[in-house]
Amino acid sequence: MVNMLSRKSKSKDWVIHQFMFLEAPVEVVSAEVTTWGEASWWPNDCLWKYTRQTDGDIRVGTQYVIKINKPSAPDWKAEVTQLLPSRLIERTFTKGMFKGFERVILEEKSNGTRIDYELHFQLRGLVNILLWPFFLKKQYVATIKKVLEALKQYILAEAKRQHNKPDASQ
Repeated sequence: MVNMLSRKSKSKDWVIHQFMFLEAPVEVVSAEVTTWGEASWWPNDCLWKYTRQTDGDIRVGTQYVIKINKPSAPDWKAEVTQLLPSRLIERTFTKGMFKGFERVILEEKSNGTRIDYELHFQLRGLVNILLWPFFLKKQYVATIKKVLEALKQYILAEAKRQHNKPDASQ
């Protein structure tokens, strides 16, 4: 996994970018990425929790509240603003500590799938602005690493399980 934090040129937005590669078809990975935050593989000890606020399938317009699992911790709201099956899901922050969006991009390669996580943001609130460089940024980056690792382990376990599954045609 690669971690980058940069400020976009000519913009006040900060960007956190992490990516990893999985030797798995994009179709397998995309089903799990779409349910980001709600998936069975999401780490139990994850720093934050996604709670869907709308019914039905995940689609453009699906809304979430994202809550940090600590007492008196901030939360923020997000809405799916782009969804390209097997390619991209983007959530735009509508209220809370972040202004901006997060996106997960999938890129099919000949031997698997590249997964990019991007957070494009500005911070809202004086406390968040003050705590970000000393505390919150480190926790956020560590959490994304944990989430991507959990996804990787889940996909690898599923691939192994499918490989060891008896063939019904025999």
